[in-house]
Amino acid sequence: MEHGNKVISTELEKIHKQSLEKDNEVKHVYYNTKTPYRRQALAALGTVVLNCGVGATAGFSAVLIPQLKHGRNKLDHKLNTEMESWVAAAASFALIFGNLISGYLMERYGRRSSQIMLSFPYMAGWAIIGFADNIYLVLLGRFITGFCQGWLGPLGSVFVGEVSSPVNRSVFLAGLSLAIAFGVFMSHLFGTLMHWKHAALLCGLFPLIGCILTYCVKESPTWLASKNRVDDCIESFQWYRGTSPEMKNELDKIIFEQSQRDQSKSKLKTLLANIRKPEFWKPLCIMIVFFILTQLTGVNVICAYTTEMMKELIGNHANRSTSSAAMLSVDILRCISLVVACFLLRKLGRRPMALFSGASTCLTLIALSGYLYLVNNRVIRHISPFVSLSLIAIYIIVSNFGVVPLPWNMVGELFATETRGLGSGFSVMTTSVAYFGTIKTAPAMFESIGHHGTYLFYGLSTMLGTIFLFFCLPETRGKTLIEIEEHFRNSEQTKTKPVPDDGTV
Repeated sequence: MEHGNKVISTELEKIHKQSLEKDNEVKHVYYNTKTPYRRQALAALGTVVLNCGVGATAGFSAVLIPQLKHGRNKLDHKLNTEMESWVAAAASFALIFGNLISGYLMERYGRRSSQIMLSFPYMAGWAIIGFADNIYLVLLGRFITGFCQGWLGPLGSVFVGEVSSPVNRSVFLAGLSLAIAFGVFMSHLFGTLMHWKHAALLCGLFPLIGCILTYCVKESPTWLASKNRVDDCIESFQWYRGTSPEMKNELDKIIFEQSQRDQSKSKLKTLLANIRKPEFWKPLCIMIVFFILTQLTGVNVICAYTTEMMKELIGNHANRSTSSAAMLSVDILRCISLVVACFLLRKLGRRPMALFSGASTCLTLIALSGYLYLVNNRVIRHISPFVSLSLIAIYIIVSNFGVVPLPWNMVGELFATETRGLGSGFSVMTTSVAYFGTIKTAPAMFESIGHHGTYLFYGLSTMLGTIFLFFCLPETRGKTLIEIEEHFRNSEQTKTKPVPDDGTV
């Protein structure tokens, strides 16, 4: 261990010597603050485009199911409620398996390499849907695209979180949620304007473009440090972050943290030791509840069954054109809300936005439930599209201000380096189970307890989740990944010792 520390110390001295020798040569590159930002943005853009494919996967069933039900299928297979739910839920079911391998692959092969690897089966899944001539090929394609969606879930957030500087991280991570919303909109737009087969082939362009962009950037420096590839780590970190004094200090911390690990232990013993640490199980509990909360708000149910839900909310005024227009309007509103959320999260922080969003979403769902209940019981004679669509618009706005994007932002921030793959993978696997459960059960809930009962269930679930976040969710805005890790590691001490009033949590 002492020998390992000497090696690390030598490497740190080499970093400073190399930096001093090269400062004059590369000053115009590294001290230009735009250059690191552009490189971080390029890395984030590749993941963003891949996440557009995630949104397309989530939203595609909303245009696929109506076309299959109304004779534009050419599959000679009638859709009943059970098969309809499987067409929508096949992708969400496969998410679980993608999550299971995501953590292992990102730790084994790296964040960048894993993103490139998943692009190929993702494209294949869309191609299978596009050329399908029976319902079972459609289900196979949906399963493959869902598998890749689950694979990317924890991976994208971890990669973007590790290559981004603290000041840019919130915007880039919020951009991943915006990309999902944009992907939903594009899949709905493709499916509205053309046959579902052609729409599927166009959706396959997202993983292709994302793969090309990711190929053009470097591997995560944090992952390289975890593999003792110190020279590669230095090169990658400077490529992404520059060589300012602040960046040098952060690089020193990354390499020093790696030097403290006991390399003599087996991987199994190291894993068992790490999962007992508070910097693993505390963020794990927070992320599990946060991800389940997101699913129980019903946001993905709306993505999957938008057309059918719009008919219920519009009432007698509903027809195919008005339902499609309402669906696309909801998608555009979702994208606009997430753009605003990117800036609000950077300015106000994670915790305030999470609590505001959770409370507002809860109240809106309960109000929508109450309104539909009054209509169904003829207290109100006719449903008013203005009232119902206004409530759903408010719901879309406030949910996308916090409870929708934040779990995907924070899963790449909260876990320690050595357990980031495991923690993020397990957290996202939990949301995948909840995602599958909500998508699969939604049609049965609509039939058994009605739309008003379903929205009430989602509203009360959101309320319980928000109460948990009030007591447990920390603020991470402006903190480095090392500082966030230290917060969980030292939180037991801060319960008994006064905390300095310096703005940190």
